[in-house]
Amino acid sequence: MTDQITAPQPYSTVAETYDRLGELVFAGWGEKPHHEKADFLSRLWSDGAPPVDSVLELACGTGLMLGELVERGHRVVGLDRSEAMLARARARLGADVPLVCAALPDIPVDQRFDAVISPGSSLNYLTETELAATFRSVAAKLRPGGSFVFDVLSPSTMGDHGGGNVLAGDFGDTAFILAFANSADGARSDVTWTQFVRTAPEADAPYLKSVERHHLHRATPETIRASADACGLAEQGVYDNYAFRPLDEATSVQTWVFRLPTP
Repeated sequence: MTDQITAPQPYSTVAETYDRLGELVFAGWGEKPHHEKADFLSRLWSDGAPPVDSVLELACGTGLMLGELVERGHRVVGLDRSEAMLARARARLGADVPLVCAALPDIPVDQRFDAVISPGSSLNYLTETELAATFRSVAAKLRPGGSFVFDVLSPSTMGDHGGGNVLAGDFGDTAFILAFANSADGARSDVTWTQFVRTAPEADAPYLKSVERHHLHRATPETIRASADACGLAEQGVYDNYAFRPLDEATSVQTWVFRLPTP
């Protein structure tokens, strides 16, 4: 027996299982684990740049990356549009880490930061207009010399994971299906996330089916650079998936670094 619900808010039905399922999903895209991303940031920020103390993470989810940064001594603030995901982050991080519920491009935080980050291909969820507005919001929240570090899926990865591809997993008490469908021009991938969660420990207990729909948008280098130029952010580099090497045809995830110039 299966009951069905449709998610009233983003990630409200998958927040509790997101970390477990996300590792499988992200592995399929070739994304690096959170500790490797944090190692990249530590090296980047120690390479002759102004010291990085305060860090804002956009689309922080359940707080995995924030936890890595706290362990490395940074003061962090997290922002996410999902109250359910922030509840998981609060349970992980405790009451001392400020967490803000807001949807990009809004950043309703009364503070400037040494760095703003957005890992996990979160900016792919923004349209071109929303991306440009988010860059403007980020520039307004950076201290002079501060860095904006984020990643996006490469165009080839967008193509490989769209067009009718399906990713599925079964953990016994939880199962999921991710179905991807590309737009005709390849600029967007519509994702339908269907999840089945057993409602009781017994093997014959009924499952609760939930469905969430998301949209991934292709972020081209031209769009990214135009968004940065419009708000005065200077490009420092673009790298192959949190490694200090240039992009190539095999790059699945592009890691971009911009800085707000000092006066």
